Amino acid sequence: MAVRVKICGITDPDDAALAVEAGADALGFVVEYPDANPWILSRRRAAELMRTVPPFVTRVAVVGGDARTILELAEATVPHALQLHRDEPEPCVAELARALDGSGIRLIKALRIDASLPGPPAEALTEAARRFVDAGADAVLVDSVVPGRPAGTGRKVDWALARSVVDAGVAPCILAGGLDPANVGRAVAAVRPFAVDVISAVENAGHRKVPEQVRAFIRAAKAAGADPAGPADPAGRGGPAADPAGAQTGEASRP
Repeated sequence: MAVRVKICGITDPDDAALAVEAGADALGFVVEYPDANPWILSRRRAAELMRTVPPFVTRVAVVGGDARTILELAEATVPHALQLHRDEPEPCVAELARALDGSGIRLIKALRIDASLPGPPAEALTEAARRFVDAGADAVLVDSVVPGRPAGTGRKVDWALARSVVDAGVAPCILAGGLDPANVGRAVAAVRPFAVDVISAVENAGHRKVPEQVRAFIRAAKAAGADPAGPADPAGRGGPAADPAGAQTGEASRP
Protein backbone atom coordinates (compact mmCIF):
# COMPACT_ATOMS: atom_id res chain seq x y z
CA MET A 1 0.00 0.00 0.00
CA ALA A 2 1.49 3.32 -1.03
CA VAL A 3 1.58 5.72 1.90
CA ARG A 4 1.32 9.47 1.46
CA VAL A 5 3.51 11.89 3.40
CA LYS A 6 2.62 15.36 4.66
CA ILE A 7 5.31 17.75 5.86
CA CYS A 8 3.60 20.21 8.16
CA GLY A 9 4.54 23.57 9.65
CA ILE A 10 5.88 25.11 6.45
CA THR A 11 6.86 28.73 7.13
CA ASP A 12 9.41 29.43 4.40
CA PRO A 13 9.45 28.96 0.61
CA ASP A 14 12.80 27.17 0.77
CA ASP A 15 11.32 24.62 3.16
CA ALA A 16 8.36 24.13 0.85
CA ALA A 17 10.71 23.53 -2.08
CA LEU A 18 12.81 21.13 -0.01
CA ALA A 19 9.79 19.04 0.97
CA VAL A 20 8.54 18.87 -2.61
CA GLU A 21 11.98 17.89 -3.92
CA ALA A 22 12.20 15.17 -1.28
CA GLY A 23 8.91 13.65 -2.44
CA ALA A 24 6.26 15.01 -0.07
CA ASP A 25 2.69 14.46 -1.22
CA ALA A 26 1.26 17.30 0.87
CA LEU A 27 2.45 20.41 2.70
CA GLY A 28 0.79 21.83 5.80
CA PHE A 29 0.46 25.55 6.60
CA VAL A 30 -0.76 26.57 10.07
CA VAL A 31 -3.04 29.52 9.42
CA GLU A 32 -4.03 31.89 12.25
CA TYR A 33 -4.41 29.00 14.67
CA PRO A 34 -6.09 30.10 17.94
CA ASP A 35 -3.50 28.55 20.30
CA ALA A 36 0.12 29.71 20.40
CA ASN A 37 2.64 27.61 18.48
CA PRO A 38 5.80 28.33 16.48
CA TRP A 39 4.32 27.76 13.01
CA ILE A 40 1.44 30.25 12.86
CA LEU A 41 1.12 32.20 9.63
CA SER A 42 -1.18 35.08 8.75
CA ARG A 43 -3.70 34.25 6.05
CA ARG A 44 -1.84 36.56 3.67
CA ARG A 45 1.53 34.89 4.27
CA ALA A 46 0.00 31.43 4.03
CA ALA A 47 -1.55 32.31 0.67
CA GLU A 48 1.81 33.59 -0.59
CA LEU A 49 3.57 30.38 0.42
CA MET A 50 0.83 28.17 -1.00
CA ARG A 51 1.26 29.84 -4.38
CA THR A 52 4.83 28.50 -4.49
CA VAL A 53 3.60 24.88 -4.27
CA PRO A 54 3.61 23.14 -7.67
CA PRO A 55 0.70 21.18 -9.15
CA PHE A 56 0.10 17.62 -7.87
CA VAL A 57 1.21 18.52 -4.33
CA THR A 58 -1.66 19.01 -1.88
CA ARG A 59 -1.88 22.31 0.02
CA VAL A 60 -3.35 21.83 3.50
CA ALA A 61 -4.43 24.74 5.73
CA VAL A 62 -4.24 23.69 9.38
CA VAL A 63 -6.89 25.70 11.21
CA GLY A 64 -9.05 25.75 14.31
CA GLY A 65 -12.02 27.58 15.72
CA ASP A 66 -15.56 28.40 14.62
CA ALA A 67 -16.97 27.68 11.19
CA ARG A 68 -17.21 31.33 10.11
CA THR A 69 -13.53 31.99 10.82
CA ILE A 70 -12.45 28.77 9.13
CA LEU A 71 -14.47 29.64 6.01
CA GLU A 72 -12.84 33.06 5.89
CA LEU A 73 -9.41 31.43 6.06
CA ALA A 74 -10.38 29.00 3.30
CA GLU A 75 -11.49 31.86 1.07
CA ALA A 76 -8.24 33.74 1.71
CA THR A 77 -5.86 30.82 1.14
CA VAL A 78 -7.73 28.49 -1.28
CA PRO A 79 -6.18 25.22 -0.03
CA HIS A 80 -6.90 21.77 -1.36
CA ALA A 81 -7.85 20.68 2.17
CA LEU A 82 -8.68 22.13 5.57
CA GLN A 83 -7.30 20.28 8.57
CA LEU A 84 -9.55 21.00 11.55
CA HIS A 85 -7.07 20.64 14.37
CA ARG A 86 -8.83 21.91 17.45
CA ASP A 87 -11.99 20.73 19.22
CA GLU A 88 -14.48 21.50 16.48
CA PRO A 89 -17.77 19.68 17.22
CA GLU A 90 -19.77 17.72 14.68
CA PRO A 91 -22.19 20.60 13.92
CA CYS A 92 -19.20 22.76 12.96
CA VAL A 93 -17.91 20.04 10.63
CA ALA A 94 -21.36 19.68 9.10
CA GLU A 95 -21.67 23.45 8.57
CA LEU A 96 -18.27 23.55 6.88
CA ALA A 97 -19.10 20.56 4.68
CA ARG A 98 -22.31 22.25 3.49
CA ALA A 99 -20.60 25.58 2.85
CA LEU A 100 -17.69 24.00 0.96
CA ASP A 101 -19.80 21.63 -1.11
CA GLY A 102 -18.72 21.96 -4.74
CA SER A 103 -15.58 23.95 -3.88
CA GLY A 104 -13.20 21.00 -4.15
CA ILE A 105 -11.84 21.73 -0.65
CA ARG A 106 -11.76 18.59 1.48
CA LEU A 107 -12.08 18.33 5.28
CA ILE A 108 -9.66 16.46 7.55
CA LYS A 109 -10.75 16.20 11.19
CA ALA A 110 -8.08 15.68 13.81
CA LEU A 111 -8.75 13.21 16.62
CA ARG A 112 -6.38 14.50 19.28
CA ILE A 113 -5.42 12.12 22.07
CA ASP A 114 -4.11 13.66 25.30
CA ALA A 115 -0.68 12.09 25.70
CA SER A 116 -0.64 12.95 29.42
CA LEU A 117 -3.63 10.68 30.12
CA PRO A 118 -4.51 7.04 29.45
CA GLY A 119 -5.77 6.60 25.90
CA PRO A 120 -9.48 6.21 25.14
CA PRO A 121 -10.96 2.79 24.35
CA ALA A 122 -10.54 1.84 20.70
CA GLU A 123 -14.30 1.71 20.30
CA ALA A 124 -14.65 5.30 21.49
CA LEU A 125 -12.00 6.58 19.05
CA THR A 126 -13.51 4.66 16.17
CA GLU A 127 -16.99 5.94 17.00
CA ALA A 128 -15.69 9.52 17.12
CA ALA A 129 -14.15 9.04 13.68
CA ARG A 130 -17.44 7.66 12.38
CA ARG A 131 -19.44 10.62 13.75
CA PHE A 132 -17.13 13.19 12.14
CA VAL A 133 -17.21 11.38 8.82
CA ASP A 134 -21.00 11.23 8.99
CA ALA A 135 -20.95 14.99 9.63
CA GLY A 136 -18.94 15.58 6.46
CA ALA A 137 -15.23 14.96 7.11
CA ASP A 138 -13.37 13.32 4.23
CA ALA A 139 -10.55 11.93 6.39
CA VAL A 140 -9.45 11.75 10.02
CA LEU A 141 -6.05 12.39 11.53
CA VAL A 142 -4.91 10.75 14.77
CA ASP A 143 -2.50 12.96 16.73
CA SER A 144 -1.26 13.55 20.26
CA VAL A 145 -1.81 16.68 22.30
CA VAL A 146 -0.41 17.83 25.64
CA PRO A 147 -1.37 20.85 27.77
CA GLY A 148 0.10 23.97 26.22
CA ARG A 149 1.10 22.26 22.96
CA PRO A 150 -1.66 21.72 20.38
CA ALA A 151 0.64 19.98 17.87
CA GLY A 152 4.26 19.04 17.33
CA THR A 153 4.34 17.41 20.76
CA GLY A 154 6.90 14.73 19.92
CA ARG A 155 4.67 12.32 21.86
CA LYS A 156 3.70 9.09 20.13
CA VAL A 157 0.09 7.98 20.04
CA ASP A 158 -0.85 4.38 20.74
CA TRP A 159 -0.42 2.74 17.34
CA ALA A 160 -2.92 0.02 18.23
CA LEU A 161 -5.55 2.71 18.79
CA ALA A 162 -4.76 4.29 15.45
CA ARG A 163 -4.91 0.87 13.79
CA SER A 164 -8.42 0.40 15.16
CA VAL A 165 -9.53 3.46 13.17
CA VAL A 166 -7.86 2.11 10.03
CA ASP A 167 -9.44 -1.32 10.47
CA ALA A 168 -12.89 0.23 10.94
CA GLY A 169 -12.58 1.61 7.42
CA VAL A 170 -14.72 4.66 8.08
CA ALA A 171 -12.42 7.05 6.18
CA PRO A 172 -8.79 7.52 5.17
CA CYS A 173 -6.74 7.72 8.38
CA ILE A 174 -3.67 9.93 8.69
CA LEU A 175 -1.19 9.11 11.46
CA ALA A 176 0.67 11.87 13.31
CA GLY A 177 2.13 12.27 16.78
CA GLY A 178 5.72 11.53 17.70
CA LEU A 179 6.76 10.27 14.29
CA ASP A 180 10.39 10.68 13.22
CA PRO A 181 12.76 9.20 10.63
CA ALA A 182 13.72 6.38 13.00
CA ASN A 183 10.21 5.14 13.84
CA VAL A 184 8.00 6.08 10.90
CA GLY A 185 8.72 2.83 9.05
CA ARG A 186 7.58 0.79 12.04
CA ALA A 187 4.54 3.05 12.44
CA VAL A 188 3.48 2.54 8.82
CA ALA A 189 3.94 -1.23 9.11
CA ALA A 190 1.93 -1.38 12.35
CA VAL A 191 -0.91 1.02 11.53
CA ARG A 192 -1.10 0.87 7.71
CA PRO A 193 -2.37 4.47 7.53
CA PHE A 194 -3.44 6.28 4.40
CA ALA A 195 -0.81 8.93 5.16
CA VAL A 196 1.66 10.08 7.81
CA ASP A 197 2.20 13.61 9.06
CA VAL A 198 5.30 15.14 10.65
CA ILE A 199 6.31 18.56 11.90
CA SER A 200 8.78 18.98 14.77
CA ALA A 201 10.90 15.86 14.16
CA VAL A 202 12.24 17.14 10.84
CA GLU A 203 13.25 20.63 11.88
CA ASN A 204 15.89 22.46 13.91
CA ALA A 205 15.53 24.63 17.00
CA GLY A 206 14.62 27.58 14.79
CA HIS A 207 11.71 25.58 13.31
CA ARG A 208 13.26 25.36 9.86
CA LYS A 209 13.18 22.04 8.06
CA VAL A 210 16.43 20.05 8.04
CA PRO A 211 17.07 18.54 4.57
CA GLU A 212 18.58 15.28 5.84
CA GLN A 213 15.71 14.72 8.27
CA VAL A 214 13.00 15.50 5.73
CA ARG A 215 14.52 13.17 3.15
CA ALA A 216 15.09 10.39 5.69
CA PHE A 217 11.50 10.61 6.95
CA ILE A 218 9.95 10.47 3.50
CA ARG A 219 12.29 7.69 2.37
CA ALA A 220 11.49 5.53 5.43
CA ALA A 221 7.73 6.09 5.18
CA LYS A 222 7.59 5.32 1.47
CA ALA A 223 9.77 2.22 1.81
CA ALA A 224 7.54 0.81 4.56
CA GLY A 225 4.41 1.57 2.57
CA ALA A 226 5.83 -0.21 -0.47
CA ASP A 227 6.48 -3.41 1.52
CA PRO A 228 3.38 -5.59 1.00
CA ALA A 229 4.12 -7.73 4.05
CA GLY A 230 5.76 -5.60 6.69
CA PRO A 231 6.16 -6.65 10.32
CA ALA A 232 3.22 -7.84 12.38
CA ASP A 233 0.78 -5.22 13.59
CA PRO A 234 0.05 -4.53 17.30
CA ALA A 235 -2.63 -7.25 17.44
CA GLY A 236 -0.21 -9.85 16.15
CA ARG A 237 -1.68 -10.08 12.66
CA GLY A 238 0.97 -10.06 9.97
CA GLY A 239 0.55 -8.37 6.64
CA PRO A 240 -1.17 -5.24 5.46
CA ALA A 241 -4.55 -3.80 6.26
CA ALA A 242 -6.95 -2.80 3.54
CA ASP A 243 -6.62 0.80 2.37
CA PRO A 244 -9.61 2.52 4.03
CA ALA A 245 -9.88 4.97 1.16
CA GLY A 246 -10.23 2.29 -1.49
CA ALA A 247 -8.80 4.84 -3.91
CA GLN A 248 -7.04 8.16 -3.60
CA THR A 249 -9.40 10.82 -2.22
CA GLY A 250 -8.83 13.86 -4.30
CA GLU A 251 -7.50 15.27 -7.51
CA ALA A 252 -3.94 14.10 -8.08
CA SER A 253 -2.98 13.90 -4.42
CA ARG A 254 -5.98 14.37 -2.18
CA PRO A 255 -5.44 13.68 1.51
